[in-house]
Amino acid sequence: MNEVFLGEFRRGPANFLVYRTGRGAYRVDCRDSPNAEPSEVCRFTAGGEPVWHGAWDGDQWCDWIEAQTRKLIGVV
Repeated sequence: MNEVFLGEFRRGPANFLVYRTGRGAYRVDCRDSPNAEPSEVCRFTAGGEPVWHGAWDGDQWCDWIEAQTRKLIGVV
């Protein structure tokens, strides 16, 4: 299965992009400025916990990012 862009949400200057990467599998990327390339924030499955990438692991926005992503994909 090819990646499918599902949507995005924003907080401050950060734009979060959500992709389905497989059956029940998702990735969240972040673009923190208009000219920046997106970088990976986390990966997870619909029933699993996110695996946070790099500096995002333990970030104060993690719970909010997870909640927004699950809302967007319809898994609350």
